[in-house]
Amino acid sequence: MLKTADKPHVYDANLNDSSGLQDFFEDSSLVVATRFFRNKELFQQLQEVVIPRLLQGSLPRRKILRIWSAGSSDGRETYSLAMVARRALDDRDYRFIRVLVRGSDLNRFQLEIARKGVYEFKSDDSGTLEPYAEFFEPAGDRTWQMKVSLRRMVEYVVEDITKVKPEEPYDVLVCSLVLLYYEPEYQKKIVQHLMTTLQADGFLYVTPVNRRWMKRQGFFQVNKSGPFFCRDGSNRSSAKMVSPKNITGD
Repeated sequence: MLKTADKPHVYDANLNDSSGLQDFFEDSSLVVATRFFRNKELFQQLQEVVIPRLLQGSLPRRKILRIWSAGSSDGRETYSLAMVARRALDDRDYRFIRVLVRGSDLNRFQLEIARKGVYEFKSDDSGTLEPYAEFFEPAGDRTWQMKVSLRRMVEYVVEDITKVKPEEPYDVLVCSLVLLYYEPEYQKKIVQHLMTTLQADGFLYVTPVNRRWMKRQGFFQVNKSGPFFCRDGSNRSSAKMVSPKNITGD
């Protein structure tokens, strides 16, 4: 667990301890513009690089893929992660591996939207969501709801990323733009804390972050232009993938 500074957030400097506005900012202002599959490169790398490499390690034997969406807002990123992960495993015949995605945020109102999983799909969503139509169903006039089978893969919690100490480490951690809400001198401490929540062969996506600084921490980009980082020496492409038929059941 990371010990927080007295005023770690960028908005803290303008708040007095007795102002009563802390909750207002957390519940009303901490909202990052989001949409389904907003960062195409992230989801492409998750499907084509990250999950295949995790399958080379202990994931098939652990049988649970754990993903953390830190700063999940209204849940569209979290559900996108769950859909891509489930599809990537099914396509490779690893249907026995469960997908568990944890979405955390400080904004309680956005998390209530996420838990319901009901959204109005915009015109520019159709092309992106069409391949994943199996995961949602009509819920009213121009609204759709994530199916129960998908919602069971995710959980949402009101949580400060600086105070997380998970019972089980994560295979994938996505922290997109959340650091912008913290003072610059505190951002590196947060990333160092997030690194401790990963499996030894886990993957971290975090922005904004200095690549050279990440290298000094022992984390390297999976691809030179890719968004994910992993520990030095882990997930080498030469590793042999475990075949599903060689995994024994309980």
